[in-house]
Amino acid sequence: MPFNRTDPLLADPLLALGKGIILVAQGLIAVAALALIIAIPGVVLFEETITAYLRTEFADPTFVVPVLAVIGLALGGLAVAILIFLFLQNLRRIIATVGQGDPFMPINARRLTAMAWLMLAVELVTIPMGALALYLLSIFEPDEGVAGATPGFDFSGLILVVTLFILARVFRKGAEMRSDLEGTV
Repeated sequence: MPFNRTDPLLADPLLALGKGIILVAQGLIAVAALALIIAIPGVVLFEETITAYLRTEFADPTFVVPVLAVIGLALGGLAVAILIFLFLQNLRRIIATVGQGDPFMPINARRLTAMAWLMLAVELVTIPMGALALYLLSIFEPDEGVAGATPGFDFSGLILVVTLFILARVFRKGAEMRSDLEGTV
C-alpha cells in the first residue's frame, strides 16, 4: 500500500500510534497463541521426559508433573489470547471509523458491546487460571509461601467491562441522534 498523506490516520498521529500499537500487540498475541498451541500437545507427548528432568532437578524420585493442571493453565492462556486478540481487532476497527470522521455508527456500538463481553470473558477465564497457577506454584515453589494466597477478582477489569457497556450505549445513542438529525434536515 503506497504512502498516502491524505490518510485520516496519518493526519492524526495519536490514531496512527494507536493503530500501530494494536497491530504490534495483535502480532505478539498471535505468536503467544501459536506457542501455546504447540506447547499443549508437547506437554502430553514429552510428559515422561519432562518428569524425568524435574525429578532430577528437584532431587525427588517420586515427583509427578501435574499434566492436567499445566494443560488447563495453557488452555486458559490460549483462551485469553484469543479473547484479547478479538478485543483489539474491534478496537482497531473503531479507530478506523474515528479516522474516517464517523465514529457514531451503530456498528461501533455493537463493537463496544462485544468488547465488553470479551473482557468479561477474560475476567471469568482468569479466575480458574489463578487457582491453577497457585496450585502449580505450590508444587514447583513450595517454599515461596503461596499457601495463604488466593486467586482474586480484578476489579479494574470489572470497571473496564462496565465502562465499555456504558460507552456502547453512548455510541448507540449518538448514532440514533445523528440519524434523527439527518432525518429532520
